[in-house]
Amino acid sequence: MMYQKILGGLIGAAAGDAMGAATETRTRKQIEEKFGGYVTDFLAPPDDTFARGSKAGQVTDDFSVAYMTLKEVVAQGKLDDQTALAGLLKWADIPAYFDHFAGPTTKASVRALKGEDIQSDVFVPCNENRRASNGAAMKSAPIALLSGGDIDKAIDYAITVGRITHNNNIALSGAAAIAAATAAAMKDGADLFDVVQASIYGAAKGDQIGREIGQTLAGASVETRIRWAVNIAMNAKNLDEAINEIEDYIGSGLMTVEAVPAVIGLCVAAKGNAVDGICAAVNIGDDTDTVATMVGGILGALHGADAFPEHYFKVIEEANGFGLDALAEKMVRFIG
Repeated sequence: MMYQKILGGLIGAAAGDAMGAATETRTRKQIEEKFGGYVTDFLAPPDDTFARGSKAGQVTDDFSVAYMTLKEVVAQGKLDDQTALAGLLKWADIPAYFDHFAGPTTKASVRALKGEDIQSDVFVPCNENRRASNGAAMKSAPIALLSGGDIDKAIDYAITVGRITHNNNIALSGAAAIAAATAAAMKDGADLFDVVQASIYGAAKGDQIGREIGQTLAGASVETRIRWAVNIAMNAKNLDEAINEIEDYIGSGLMTVEAVPAVIGLCVAAKGNAVDGICAAVNIGDDTDTVATMVGGILGALHGADAFPEHYFKVIEEANGFGLDALAEKMVRFIG
């Protein structure tokens, strides 16, 4: 059961990233116009997207950072500051990932870690609120799979990994929310209510920890906006209406206060169905690969690998050569 849930989380996170790479930055209407309707499978990203040149099924930074971190963790047998940093730097040494996909906050953080001068003659405001982006949350679902379903451990793991590049209360609130939701999903007999409750708990705890160990930034409450997104999803007539309203009221962009609440809202709107949830995220628009990788990671952990069509695993492996099944086995041993 544990192996199936871990593999499900990995497949879901990778598939969401790869599918969302084709629709990223467009509005929902533009996605329909570009692709002739609702996108439900892997497509090669168009030339006007960040993932241009990638094959159908190739992932972006959203999953690849977590993948490289997980490989380092299971190789070393521990998840701490050292292994988290080593995983990030090994990822950054792969030009196909770092040069092509690294977000502004991650790119600046990695360059600073490497000793590069990135602040010369640059004005730094009292609060760099743009750092409250979703780069910590995007990798939290796969990392949380190492917790074996322990919610507080998952939060600790997500913050250890996330604070290297996104050490502020808002980003870590989002990371903890996604991690807690994923850990709750791993438990035997878990349901969607458990996932939602855990995400709210994680958002509150992550915000608190972020204020204690990192920078406090100006911005909306991730916890409050999760509640709002869930309310929208529960009151929508159907999934289509929920996607539209979450897009309009919550947003699905680069900032944590949009992407993370949208993820939980879409999980609810899809009634916990993993494929429906990923497709909803892929078609909502804006930062679709990030939103979809988080939805896929959570719902994949909830239902296990059997929640996905068989070709998901095959396409991901052919395009990336990850060996997710072998990685899942190593993760089970790490937990065990």
